[in-house]
Amino acid sequence: MVYLSEKDAEIIIKELSKCDNKEIKNIIKKIKNPKKKIYVRELSKIKKLLKKSFNEKRKVKIRYYSPHSDESTNRIIDVRKIYSNCIIAYCHLREDERVFKTDRINSVAILDEKYSIPEDWYPENKILNK
Repeated sequence: MVYLSEKDAEIIIKELSKCDNKEIKNIIKKIKNPKKKIYVRELSKIKKLLKKSFNEKRKVKIRYYSPHSDESTNRIIDVRKIYSNCIIAYCHLREDERVFKTDRINSVAILDEKYSIPEDWYPENKILNK
């Protein structure tokens, strides 16, 4: 993800505004009016948001606590399967599939970016191949 200074954004908007392409115009709108991510921190709401992101196939930003390192990290994930106390997801930080315990997820925000699950993927791959 790229972060722009206000000045750089203004220059880009000015130059891109000359274009008639609809996709470019939508990008300009997003730059001018960025959506504020809404984070949820309560476990029941976290589970609801994870389910919503899975149903809509939208990426999620989570804050995840790892007891092994005793640290919390921000991660962007693609939810692939939801269980009662954990999820299987592709983790963009680790560039691999991971199992996340839902009670270790401190906060969640749904992103605009979409993802797809590979057609040949099924949860047993994760369990049998590790």
